[in-house]
Amino acid sequence: MENEKRADRPRRWIIWPIVAAATMIGSVIWVSSQIGIGWVGAGLSLSAVVVTPVILAFLWLNRWHRGRPGLLVSAFVWGASVAAFCSIWTQAWLHDLVNAIWGADVGEWVRPLMITPVTEEVLKGLFLLWLLIYRRREITGVLDAIVYAGLAGIGFSFIENSLYFGRPMMEVIQSGGADAGAVAALGVTLFMRIAMVPFFHSLMVAITAIGVGIAANRRGTAARVLPVILGLLAAIVLHGIWDWAGLASSDQYLIFKVYGAVMVPVFLAMFVVALVLRRRQGRMIAEGAAILVRSGDITSEEATPLGSLRARRRWRADIRRRSGRPAARAVARYQSEASALAIRLTRGTSADRDWLPEQRRVVASARSDTPVERLVG
Repeated sequence: MENEKRADRPRRWIIWPIVAAATMIGSVIWVSSQIGIGWVGAGLSLSAVVVTPVILAFLWLNRWHRGRPGLLVSAFVWGASVAAFCSIWTQAWLHDLVNAIWGADVGEWVRPLMITPVTEEVLKGLFLLWLLIYRRREITGVLDAIVYAGLAGIGFSFIENSLYFGRPMMEVIQSGGADAGAVAALGVTLFMRIAMVPFFHSLMVAITAIGVGIAANRRGTAARVLPVILGLLAAIVLHGIWDWAGLASSDQYLIFKVYGAVMVPVFLAMFVVALVLRRRQGRMIAEGAAILVRSGDITSEEATPLGSLRARRRWRADIRRRSGRPAARAVARYQSEASALAIRLTRGTSADRDWLPEQRRVVASARSDTPVERLVG
């Protein structure tokens, strides 16, 4: 049975890139039908500039317990491919259905208040749900879930911005800059998307991630389901308030009022939570390193560098100079898995204790893939 599962894994990882490529191309085709393929390229280019600092910010949060590179990339790709593609078509279908049943006046309110927030937050959050079900060991706490969520949200923004940036740029160029309304629309779009809400989709799905992070380290179905549902509902409500303020309200300044009164406080609160969790994660790893030495999981020479990001970086750099990049990547993997074990030993919840045998096996496997002389830089 175990051999069958291992044989099936490569097939799944072949299917995933095909699905991701097909849905991403489908999204680009749909956007190009609205503004033309050239303006999609321009929008994506500007979008790449906007999302890059946000990506780097989430990767910085991820430095103590680095997620697997393949999973981090998959989170971004999920948001940019399946989540974006399915959102486009699901929203269009549901909007047409509401218009046909209740009329366009009702549809004008239902779409921003219900259809858009529900479809987008559920579809972005499905990647976290997959992690929770099939890769739960990778989520050692809320911060890990926030990082994966943030990358999924950035991927979604990357595709969405191709339309939001491309359309006003197209209208300005086509008017030769003579249309003051088009120039103003471009300015407002750039200000909002670059200065005000480059983090919007990441923030929304990160709220769901808080529930997922809590659920990942709890026992029992009810104890896991409830936080996920509460986190998702909070994200949907907040998203709905934002879309209603920007699209359905008659007050043209309401979106700025909601931004100052709601979005900024929520963003700042999430920012502080992430920083606190990052610092706490570092403390747990530093404390847990001593326990790992006593239990024989790591050597005493490895304990000190494991508890310092600067020492870890020097460790990998030294290995890279001596043995090459593959060896440095193996050390990075070993550092990450040993950190996960240290976190679970230090925190010591019942769910953490359930994971200890498996996590110890993974640490031993990572160590065996990295010759001992390479571990002490």
